[in-house]
Amino acid sequence: MISTASPIGVFGDWHGHLGWAIASIEAAADAGVRTMLHVGDFGLDFPGRARGRFEKRLNGCLVERDLMLIVSPGNHDNHDTIATLPVGTDGLAAWRSNIRVLPRGGRTIVEGLVVGGLGGAYSVDQHRRTEGKDWWANEEPTHAEAARLIADGPVDILITHDVPASVPLASQLALPPKVVARAEMTRKLLDDVVRLLRPPQVFAGHWHQRVIHELPGDGGGATRVDVLANELQNLGNGVLIWPNHELPMKVTPLRINTR
Repeated sequence: MISTASPIGVFGDWHGHLGWAIASIEAAADAGVRTMLHVGDFGLDFPGRARGRFEKRLNGCLVERDLMLIVSPGNHDNHDTIATLPVGTDGLAAWRSNIRVLPRGGRTIVEGLVVGGLGGAYSVDQHRRTEGKDWWANEEPTHAEAARLIADGPVDILITHDVPASVPLASQLALPPKVVARAEMTRKLLDDVVRLLRPPQVFAGHWHQRVIHELPGDGGGATRVDVLANELQNLGNGVLIWPNHELPMKVTPLRINTR
């Protein structure tokens, strides 16, 4: 059976980089994408003089190209704002007309695939940040959110921000052991979720590097984990999923070029 679904674009951290985000939208549109998924550290609603400018510009680009962007929050997104957004019947909260937020522990349907979200992470640099300005105390996923996601049943794609602990990664930062241990709490929670939910595909970011790793499942089957790189990495920040409902899912790189 030939799938008539469009490819889905999935993107790693943008950190509010407007030029890169617009280039990503253009690359997705050229590839025939109708829906873009973002794994967090999007830069949603950062306070300051330019507040809202990033989202306004991006929303205009999305409207022009008839694209929808769904953001699963990272640790560098305004969780205070996100917590106030009402969630619609589609499982998403509206931030702009063409920008939606996938709440932690929630799910939605994209091109016939069930997409679950458990975003957020621990900010290892929070000692250099200011709460309510560029850091939010409710930045991490909770056990209650994880339990809700698991209770609602299987997903085809799980969007996280941090990476499950069973995925081997080498940090590019020299961090104190106490900070590493604290950050690992979220990674271990994600490990538990993947083990119980057994999604065939996980997308994450946060580590600013491109990694692909397969986690074997109990009794057969596997979970492919794609860790996406951050902005300004032409190959690695964006990929395409081809939703033909066959496993393993077809995931291909999407080149992003700025002018």
